[in-house]
Amino acid sequence: MGLLSSLSFGRNNALSAKPVPGVILEDQETLLENFPGPAFILDEDYQLVEGNLSSVPLLNEMGKQTDGKFRSTVKGVLTRNRSEHFTFTYGTDDVIEVFDLTLLPLSGGGVLVTGKDVSMQRNLTNALVASRQLFKDLVTCTAEFVWETDEYGCFRYVSPRGAIGFTASELDGRLARDLIISSEDDEAGALKNPFESAVPVEDEVIWLRDRSSALACMRISSIPVFDDAGSHIGCRGAGHDITFEMEQRSQFEKMAAQEKVFSKIIDAIRHEIDPARLFEIAGRGACDALNSTRMMLSRKNSSGSLEMMFKSGVNDEVEAAFLSWMRHQTTVETDGLTELESGDWRLFIAPIQSNNQLDGAVALIRRKEATELEEGENRLMRLLSEHLGVALIQIKARETLEQLSRTDELSGLLNRRAFHEDVEKRLKTRQRSKGGNALFYIDLDNFKPVNDRFGHEKGDEVLKGVSQLLAEHSRVGDMVARLGGDEFAMWLEDIPRDKTIEKAEHLQKLCQEMSGRLNVLDPSLSFSIGIALTDGQDNETLDSLLARADAAMYKVKARGKGAFSIADAVEKVEQKDA
Repeated sequence: MGLLSSLSFGRNNALSAKPVPGVILEDQETLLENFPGPAFILDEDYQLVEGNLSSVPLLNEMGKQTDGKFRSTVKGVLTRNRSEHFTFTYGTDDVIEVFDLTLLPLSGGGVLVTGKDVSMQRNLTNALVASRQLFKDLVTCTAEFVWETDEYGCFRYVSPRGAIGFTASELDGRLARDLIISSEDDEAGALKNPFESAVPVEDEVIWLRDRSSALACMRISSIPVFDDAGSHIGCRGAGHDITFEMEQRSQFEKMAAQEKVFSKIIDAIRHEIDPARLFEIAGRGACDALNSTRMMLSRKNSSGSLEMMFKSGVNDEVEAAFLSWMRHQTTVETDGLTELESGDWRLFIAPIQSNNQLDGAVALIRRKEATELEEGENRLMRLLSEHLGVALIQIKARETLEQLSRTDELSGLLNRRAFHEDVEKRLKTRQRSKGGNALFYIDLDNFKPVNDRFGHEKGDEVLKGVSQLLAEHSRVGDMVARLGGDEFAMWLEDIPRDKTIEKAEHLQKLCQEMSGRLNVLDPSLSFSIGIALTDGQDNETLDSLLARADAAMYKVKARGKGAFSIADAVEKVEQKDA
């Protein structure tokens, strides 16, 4: 028999002979036994009259309570003769039991208590509330970009922190696709739009424009949202800003590419002995490593002269400014880069040093409005200059040794071997020369009396004076050598016959003036000069030229010295030899 059918209003003599308002309970034993939860009856003194088995655990726990709240509720029901509800909770932190109790006054006196176990429901409710609060707290605290869009792709919820420089309120209602950087890939559908996608999107990398219009990169996952009719009504998702990670990756990739190119440069520096080739490789490699088309590399050679070894993409004004800077620099006080402006351009210069002396420089050229050098670019410039500095020390050492092996120790002019090598090279390319060439074979007249009268020290002074005279009065491209003793040779490139005669006469005059300055008189010093001319159209060798010039010089000696003679043509010499 159910609870509702067992309850009626009226008198209950079993509890009280005096009728009072309340619930009339009939067949209470059946009612208590069939009730699906705890059920029991208490009298006016809070004593148990009867209860079912389900109420035993509850009654036991109630007996342990000391706060008197349930007793007060029972008293209130009896006093006011109306029903009350009471929530009774017991258990540990791990296991909580919760019962919703209904207290009904009985007409015969006493209270009927029925209970419903709502532990699971309450726990689920509490868990849901806690989960919602947890989610809310996590969304508030997380650096993730949590969002929801509507059916139009506009944001209708954005986590409190906002994203990519925008606040949550600035993004609210904004069309999400406007933030995505469009590209050909996007137009072709290669990239999903996670803010509008009708299918789940997982870890899609999307490039966006942040609040300052700069590039920002996010990794976004989303799920579509549908209504009961199956219509797509928006998306929910979360994104993580990976701009820094992408920049780092890009920087690492760039550095790896730079290091690869730079290793080739270093390898060339270690193995290349030709300065021109070395700087060409270093210049091209630096352009690749620094992603630049405008570079200059210069150096000071072993004689101290400034040479532009490599240049790319620079005008004459910039080149002149760079070389002017180098000419006015001797020592370098800083290990960093020097900045120099020229017109619309800015030069970043890395000095090449050895022993605190400026031996050269590497210059990267950019427009004034261009960005500053990155730390990696700055580092590469300094590394390149440092390695080139080491290479230049080795190159100078080789050049010095080579110069010593090619130079006459006393005069500083080319020795016989070097003169032969260099003139032979000129003869091999003489077909490209449009003008004539001349070989002077010069013998210093009256040199033996100088040694006999004044000694070898004076003789060395005379030889040095002659060497200086010949060197100072030679042109760029001419070559001067001491062949041995008091014999000298000059190779004059692209000189016509009349200018050759003028040169010989001028050298004779200069020799007489030098003789007076050195106080070598009676007899005075003079030159006996034999001249062999070649027009570059024959295949005459240097030995043949020297033989002709030597023969012409001896003709001068035979006539009394202090003059010059032009040798017969090649054909005549060959006919005489025949």
